[in-house]
Amino acid sequence: MTQAIRKMNIEKISKKNYVINGVSGFKPVLMNEDAWHYVSESPICRCIVFVHDDWVEIHNVKVYGPRGQGHGTEMIANIRQAFPGYHIWVNTGECSRGFWEKMVARGHIDSIENEYWWPCWDTTCTTCHPTRTTGKRRDIGW
Repeated sequence: MTQAIRKMNIEKISKKNYVINGVSGFKPVLMNEDAWHYVSESPICRCIVFVHDDWVEIHNVKVYGPRGQGHGTEMIANIRQAFPGYHIWVNTGECSRGFWEKMVARGHIDSIENEYWWPCWDTTCTTCHPTRTTGKRRDIGW
């Protein structure tokens, strides 16, 4: 486990389910000890969170069912609760930018790291991301 993971209060509550800082629904991603699947109110919401020394990146957010019910907001608020003190950030497409801007305004995430209409998912790509707002880049390319 990395230093970031060791610093968190993680409790194993079943073979595959973990509680991080009082928030349940985390399952480790195979082959990556810094990544977690998070399932909130399964099967309504799910995403992947990548945890680094002082930041958390949210990926692959899926909200099932009708929009505008607050399920996505609750999931992101839970991630904030699980990772207090971390800089939480996302890349987003234009279709969901409004949602993420609300999450920034509400303090659930700290930043949206792409300024253009569609994100380049390779966060190590310096052609597409010559300068990032906060310089956040994942250690490994895709």
